[in-house]
Amino acid sequence: MERIFFERSPVEVAPELLGSLLTVEHVTMRIVEVEAYLGPHDQAAHSYSGRPTKRTAPMFGPAGHIYVYFTYGMHHCLNIVCGEVGQGYGILLRGAEIITGHDLVADRRFGKPYAELTKTEQKNLVNGPAKLCQAFGLRTDDSGADLYTDHRFQIENGQATEIVQTTRIGIPNAGEATAYPWRFYERESNGVSKK
Repeated sequence: MERIFFERSPVEVAPELLGSLLTVEHVTMRIVEVEAYLGPHDQAAHSYSGRPTKRTAPMFGPAGHIYVYFTYGMHHCLNIVCGEVGQGYGILLRGAEIITGHDLVADRRFGKPYAELTKTEQKNLVNGPAKLCQAFGLRTDDSGADLYTDHRFQIENGQATEIVQTTRIGIPNAGEATAYPWRFYERESNGVSKK
């Protein structure tokens, strides 16, 4: 997957990103749920003001970088920057399926090996944006890293089966942006946060 893939509107990129494989060091996951955020055209976006802050600066940088933010005083979430420099566009990664690194993910999420997880714990390993980010071991210090030059990262094309498009989750106070249908997920995947 070339950087040019991300140099477009996140609304175009998001459904095509489903099924892709993202590797962060020893963990590889298949992306199955995403949300698009359109910067100053989207009241739900952290970059809605159109002006970079210390926190949101990576969103206004080159496509293919990551933006990691801290929320609710306890969770980190992972985004991939899209579009052109200065636009503030991005895609939130909401859900995935683990391909490699099951034990490392289980340790990060529940403090024990994968084989010792209950069925409920297995089901809830990476089906949500904060869970996914924790599973990758990413924090705000990683915000701004480049998927294409940082040796820890690798991203590969993949393919999704049936894709569902719907409104985004958890943004009730974003004006008309609350109803934007910019969430995409793979219908049959168990890695989706909410169907």
